[in-house]
Amino acid sequence: MKVLFVYKYLTLGGVEAVLRARLDGLAELTGEGGIEAHAWFFHDYGGRSIFRGREDRLHVGPVEECLRWARRERFDLLSSIDSEEVLPGFADPSAGPRLIMECHSTYLANIEYLRGLAAYRPAAVFSPSEGHAKLVRERVGEGIPVRVVPNPLRREFVTEPPPFPAPPPYPVVAWIGRLDDHKNWRGFVEIAGLLGRRGVEHEAWIIGKAVDPEVPAQLLSAARETQALRRLRWFGALPYGRIPVFLDAVRESGGAVISTSKGESFGLTIAEAMARRCAVAAPDQAPFPEFVEPGKTGALYTPGSAESAAGRIQELMADADLRATLGGRAREAVLARFAPGPALAVLAAELGGRAREAVLARFAPEVALGVLAGELQRLF
Repeated sequence: MKVLFVYKYLTLGGVEAVLRARLDGLAELTGEGGIEAHAWFFHDYGGRSIFRGREDRLHVGPVEECLRWARRERFDLLSSIDSEEVLPGFADPSAGPRLIMECHSTYLANIEYLRGLAAYRPAAVFSPSEGHAKLVRERVGEGIPVRVVPNPLRREFVTEPPPFPAPPPYPVVAWIGRLDDHKNWRGFVEIAGLLGRRGVEHEAWIIGKAVDPEVPAQLLSAARETQALRRLRWFGALPYGRIPVFLDAVRESGGAVISTSKGESFGLTIAEAMARRCAVAAPDQAPFPEFVEPGKTGALYTPGSAESAAGRIQELMADADLRATLGGRAREAVLARFAPGPALAVLAAELGGRAREAVLARFAPEVALGVLAGELQRLF
């Protein structure tokens, strides 16, 4: 079976990390005669390094070229991740691979295309968590199956975390994400400032790329206003392969990783931190409670409340035994569900079923004979 995963932008982002994990794991998981997977992006914005060593499965080009190639190479399935640009190519469902839509975005304006999806008769819609799947079902309505297909972690995060040789001098509170309003970097700066005003010695580390040229100046201003500037370190877009080492440094410093996002479909950065045995804190909103269990695998705080978030972080930083216990349980919990083996087994099972549906839809006797009868009527 052949499947082509399609996404708009090739960046150093979460979707690209998930696709790399899929390319690495699918053929190995299914063995000979299994799933041959490729990834296609419409625009290259500097994310090729994520696919180093898998360049033969990486493709970049416009939508029309993508669809022509998928038909020419006889792909069974095309799985489009929030890339509705492909939909016009599926107005005729018999022309080419069967369509799967994957919805990973929580930017509501970006997923309105789901309301018109029925016209293109996709085999299914995949979502990475139960909480996000509810959002998807509200938009696609009846008749289209919505399946929860978890994101796999990269192997770099699954390997046993080694001791970090030279921990930072102060506990690190770390934040990873795109510097925009939705990921809510301002919320993190506010929390860092509040911890400082409470007399909590720490460093606040940010990894993330600014999507707006005004953001660096805004970050500087916000750090000054909240009195967080002395403790703040902005690392920009750290190479993806270095993230596990970054997380190991956070863990060994006696710190924690926090999310201040206003909405996530999966929460990859928190899951990755948990895989490295980091203590984590996340807002008490979907999807985080699906894998962050307060007092067992991490901490949850009241969404939008810097006071609540700072309180949870203080508790974690003050108790080394608690951090170690939570970190160990967190690693076990996320690997059981999101390590490449179990996560890709779910994906492979879903793709396998959809591929069979695609073949039957095009080549089952009644369908094939119907096409033949139509052609004979046209000729005579």
